[in-house]
This record gives sequence, C-alpha cells and structure tokens, in this order.
Amino acid sequence: MAMHPYALLLYRDTDIEVVSGMRAVYKYMREFFRDGSLEMLIEILFLFFIIAILMLLGEKFLHSRWVWLLPVIPFLLFLYFIQFIPDIMYGKTVYYTREWFPLMGVSISAHLDGLSLLFSLLITGIGTLIVIYSIAYLEEKSSLSRYFCYLFLFTVAMLGVVLADNLITLFVCWEVTSISSYLLIGFNHERPAAREAALNALLITSSGALFLLTGFVLIGITTDTYTISELLHQRNTFIESSWYSVILLLVLIGAFTKSAQFPFHFWLPNAMEAPTPISAYLHSATMVQAGVYLLARFHPFMAGSPLWFILLTTVGAATMMVGVLLAFKQTDMKLILAYTTVTALGSLIFLLGSDQDAVIKAAVAFLISHALYKATLFMVVGDIQHQVGARLVTEINGLRKAMPITFLAALVAGASMAGLPPLLGFYVKELVYEANLAAPIASYILTAIVVFANMMVAALAFILVIKPFLGEQRPKHVMEANMKMSMNAFLLAAFTLILSIVPFAINKAILSPAASATLGHPVTMELTLWHGFTPSLGLSMITLLGAIILYLKRVQVKEIISLFNVFFKYGPTYIWQQLFRGILFIADWQTGILQSGKQRIYLSIVFLTVAFSIIVTLFTHHAIQIDKLVPSMSWLSLFLFAWIFSSAIAVVWVHTYLRGLVFLGMFGLGIALLFLVNAAPDVAMTQVLVETLIVIIVVLNLYRQPVLPKIMAEAIQDRLFNIIVAASIGISITFLLLTITHQLFNTDISDYFLKNSVSLAYGRNVVNVILVDFRALDTMGEIIVVATAAIGIYGLLKNRKKGRKT
Repeated sequence: MAMHPYALLLYRDTDIEVVSGMRAVYKYMREFFRDGSLEMLIEILFLFFIIAILMLLGEKFLHSRWVWLLPVIPFLLFLYFIQFIPDIMYGKTVYYTREWFPLMGVSISAHLDGLSLLFSLLITGIGTLIVIYSIAYLEEKSSLSRYFCYLFLFTVAMLGVVLADNLITLFVCWEVTSISSYLLIGFNHERPAAREAALNALLITSSGALFLLTGFVLIGITTDTYTISELLHQRNTFIESSWYSVILLLVLIGAFTKSAQFPFHFWLPNAMEAPTPISAYLHSATMVQAGVYLLARFHPFMAGSPLWFILLTTVGAATMMVGVLLAFKQTDMKLILAYTTVTALGSLIFLLGSDQDAVIKAAVAFLISHALYKATLFMVVGDIQHQVGARLVTEINGLRKAMPITFLAALVAGASMAGLPPLLGFYVKELVYEANLAAPIASYILTAIVVFANMMVAALAFILVIKPFLGEQRPKHVMEANMKMSMNAFLLAAFTLILSIVPFAINKAILSPAASATLGHPVTMELTLWHGFTPSLGLSMITLLGAIILYLKRVQVKEIISLFNVFFKYGPTYIWQQLFRGILFIADWQTGILQSGKQRIYLSIVFLTVAFSIIVTLFTHHAIQIDKLVPSMSWLSLFLFAWIFSSAIAVVWVHTYLRGLVFLGMFGLGIALLFLVNAAPDVAMTQVLVETLIVIIVVLNLYRQPVLPKIMAEAIQDRLFNIIVAASIGISITFLLLTITHQLFNTDISDYFLKNSVSLAYGRNVVNVILVDFRALDTMGEIIVVATAAIGIYGLLKNRKKGRKT
C-alpha cells in the first residue's frame, strides 16, 4: 500500500462520526475475510470464474431452491470491497502484481484506488440485486445455466477491467466483456433481432478494441512500460511524445465504441433485445461505463491537451444531443431508457474532456447518480413488462395502485433522473452547472448544451413516471410483481433516497477518492442540498420549467424532431447497415471464387500466394546473389537430382493411377535417399514410412474400385496453368533455400541445444531432445491435432457403418 502525501486533506473534524462508523465496519470485514490484500481478491475472482463455467452443468441446481445462493457470491465481493474504504479514503492505494509473461513485461497486476473502488462497488452491489432480479424474472426459462454462466463471466471480466494495473491484462478483460455481453444480448437467440443486435454490439466494440490494442502497444513502446500506475507519473513525457496524437485517437476510438458515443451509439439501443435484467446491468453501471472508466483512468496522463479537450467535448456534446432527440421519438420505455443512457454517457465523456477540478468532481458524482437511477428504472420497466406484457407508454396508464412498490421506486428514480430536490440527481445537476459555468473555454456554449440536454432528460423522466402510473388504469386486472422482483428496484430507490438525505456519507468515503484518482491529485467533494442563490440554482429552475413545458408540448416537440428524420434515417445506423451488407456481398463474391470445393484450386491459390510473397521479398530486399546460386554438387547429388526430377516428370505425364503410383513412390524414395546422404537418417526413415503408407492406402483404395480408373486428360490451358503453378512454387522455394544457405549461419541456438541437451534433458540425441523437451508443448499440440483427426475419422466411419445397417 502507498499513502498519498496529501491524504489528510480528505479528512475533516466534522466527519468523525462517519469515520468511526466506517472503522467499525472495516474491523468487522477484516475479521470476516482475514486478509486485506488484493492477492486474496485475485484468487476469489479466479474462483468466481470457475463457478461461472460450472454454471453450465447446474441446470437442475438452478431450478431448485438452492439457486438463491447465487446472489451471495457478488454480495460477498461487495462486502470485500467495502473493507477497503477506510484505507482508500485516507489516500492509500492497494497494489498486487504476479508475473504472467515476464519476458514481454506482461503481469497480472491489480490496482485499487478511489476510482476502481467506486466501479467495483457499483459492479458488485448492483450486480447482487440483478442476480436476485434475474432469478425471479427468468424463473420459467429453461436455459438458466447458460444465462448465469454468461452473467458471472461478464462480472468477473468487468472487475478485471477496473482493477487491472497492466494494459495487456486490461485489454484481455476488456475483450472478455465484449464476448460475454454478446452472449447475454443474444440470450434469446431464437429471435433474429436478438442475434442481429448481439452481432452488431460485438462487431462494433471488437473493432474498436483493435484500435485500443494498437494504442496500448504504442503506449508501451513510447513509455517503456505497460503498468498503468507507472504511466500516471509520466504525463509530461507522454504528452510531449510525437506519438501522443496517434495514441490518443486510437484509445478514444476504443473507448467511444465501448461507451456508445456518436457515431457508434446505435448499437446500445439495439441491445435492448437482451432480457431486461441484462439491460439494467450492462447498460447502467457496467459495460457501457467501461469506456468512461478507461478515459477517467487515463485522465491524469492524457488530459490537458487541446486535442483531448476538443475531441471529448465535441463527441460528448454530439452524443448528448443525438441521444435526447432520439429518446423523445420513442414510445417503448426500454428504448427511452436506452437513448437516455446514450445521453448520460455523452455527458460523462463531455465532462471528462476538461482538466478542471470542479468538472471532474461533477463527472464522478453524475456517474454514481446515473448508475443508481438508471438501474432502478430498467427494473421498473421489467416489472411492468413482466406483469402487463407490454412496455409502450401509449398502452399503459394508472398502475400506481395496482403496482404501488414499483410506483414508489419509479417515483424516486424518476425524480433523481429529472434532477428534482432533494434527490441525488439535483446535487449532481448543481455541480455540473457550476463546473460548466467555471469552464475557461466557451463556458456559456457548454452550459447551454448541458441545460438543453437536462431539460429533455427531465421531460423524459416525467413521461416514464406519469404516463404508466397516473391516470385511469389501463389495462385492468394488473397485480404487483412478486416481491423477489419489485423489492430490488425498491431497495435501490431506497438507497438513492438515503444517499440523498445523507450525502456526506459518501463525500469522503467514495466520491473524493474517486475524483482524486481521476485528477491525479487530492481534492475534496461536498454534496449539499443548498448552495445559496447562485447561477447554478437559476439554471436548475430554468431546466425544471423547460422540462415541464417540453412534457406538456411533447406532441409538438416530436413533430419538430421529425423534421430531422432524414438524418436519423440515413445517419450512422444506415451507414453501418450498408457497410455490413457490402462486407457480406464481398465475402459471398470472394467465397464463390476461392471456396470452389476443389482441392486443386485451393492448393493453386496457396502455392501462388507463397511464391509471389517469396519472390517479391527476395527481389525488393536484394537478397538474391546470382553469382552464388549454383553451389558445387557431387556426382551422387547430381544422380539423386536426376532421379527425383525424372520421377516427378513421369508422375505428371502418365495416364493410369498405378503407373503414377509407381513413379510417385520412386520420387519419395529419392527424397529419402537425399536426406540419408545429407546426414539426416531419422528424417529419411520418416520419409520412407510415409511413402510406404501412401502406397498402401492408395493401392487398397484402387483395389476396392470395380474398374481401375484412368487419369482424365486435361485441357491445354489447365495443364499450362498447372505448369505455371508448379514452376512458380518450385523456383521460389529454390531461390529461398539457396539464399538462406549462403547467409551467415548464427550458431547460438544450435550451440545452446548441444550444450544443454545432456545437462538439462538427459538425452544425447539432440533432435529427439528438442522434440520431446525443448519444444514439448509444440509436439504435444501436434499429437493432439493428429489424435483429434483420428477420432473424427473414426466417428465418420462409424456413422457410415450405421447408415448402411439402417
């Protein structure tokens, strides 16, 4: 652990009671887990991963009462992270490192500070409620084992992302989140829309991940380290690097695709094909926040440049505006929440574009506020859909009496989303306005964008609460969702309400350390209800008034938005669809040419590609020395050359398979003799065995034919093409081998094997030692491949025999 030198700035006398309470919880947790290090956490996460895999075998378990043990797993992790709060709030950072690929500088490194702790608590805390909610919501599904396997795998991967202190480890976990989210979004795979949505999400996020990986590699090359905690101390060196702009663009593309920023935003609303618990988890506090986390983590050593500010504020503002405009067009409550999530993510990216303390504080506060109210509202919509069978605001009214618990949860979450006092959303909105007004560049423009977006979001919050729950009930005969479902949203809403009443409980414990970690220096945060008569209060009143007007005039607002339908129709979604169709068209076209089903065509393509690559490389690098290409040859070598050459010519020109088989055997025997005279008896023996086996197999095949087949005469153009292919590969390989043999031979590797063959592997046959010891894993892989092929052949033959019997 490392103590920040200015950590005491985070402590004040007025927080003694809070600190005392935290210390009591801390002591209890220490006693419970008996280990405060991250080493235990790595073992727990590995166990969590094993449990996720074992879920595939537990279908019967998941349909029994024992299924209620599943929420205990993320809940224990939540308690485990709580024990670190006292250390983190005093400025400590917890590290753990275990070497993975030491020669490449890759290690399994964990790094827990205020930022990663905030995300870890959100992932495990909300995750616990989502697991409980999922059990009730999907109790009639027959594939619970598959569902919980994917869900737990995603949870582990997401924790890996926020805890990783190594860029490569972070990237591996990043990709696992993409794969597991693909499986979760496509959980209802029998529906074409779910499959398409899952594929789009995977393709877009994985494409961005390729840019991200390139950026990570360039960061490692530029800074000579892949450790994130070390990068945080190299800000000046990194920003002044000539690669800074390129790396920044690559990292931002990876983050923008993951966090659904414009123009990649469309995959997130499409992902609403996933079951509602998945939407509540992935699209509120976890997957879509991964890009936000990445930019917040890299903020201390990447932020501050004009390019960072321009790109993040521009993309964030565009995403905010597109999100709210598209949200207002929707009548599906789940899609409204999806597009407002896009808006919220744009807001976070917009705020992270600044390097001002006040702005980053606002971003951290908005992060936790959004996660709480959005997860609650998703579960509210899930309750309504589960009970009513619909989720269109035009089809549902007056459910407040029929579903009182769900209504209370929606009321609290909706008020927080709208930024009404005294809810947490109001505190955050005040902070955001103060931060934007204090911005050194274009403060009024930035503030106007934020105010308009907040007006629209608040009006949408009114729609989500008023339309389904107020008015005359429609449809009739609706009952409250069972307690296993409705209580999850209610508990999360109650937690939001508690934090709104006592925000000081998280000021120093959660928010200040997270903001300090994002900025790279210690800051303090104070969430208070009353800031006095300030410009931000006036903006809040304007926002509320504007939201009421927008709600009352929502029909006219939709008509105005419809004027932009051409943009929405031919926007990023349309471009992506056309691009995807173009890729499929090209794939079909090249498949028709290359995948003809004829082995002759396949071999010709491979041989011509290899020959072309070799010849071009040799000539462009001036590697061929013509005067040295003809080595001195003995009479025996010339005799073997003539034998092999004449046998090959004879194989080509014969017209019966038996004659061709004879000359093919002569050709193989000549190759074996060539190996033998060049001091490779083991290879010669292998060659003889292979040739013998080929002859036996072919003869047995011909023996079972009713009439011995003849080789069909080829057309002149086909024979000419074959000659070109054979000559190309033969000449290119000849040039390559002769060029290699005239290069200076580096004996380091061979000397190593000769020196260590006896001492390390206790074998005098160096070739055998290499195969069995030095490259044992390669040999084992080859054996596995051969064994797998043999099993496959056996299965095919067995099925063929069964077919004949039937």
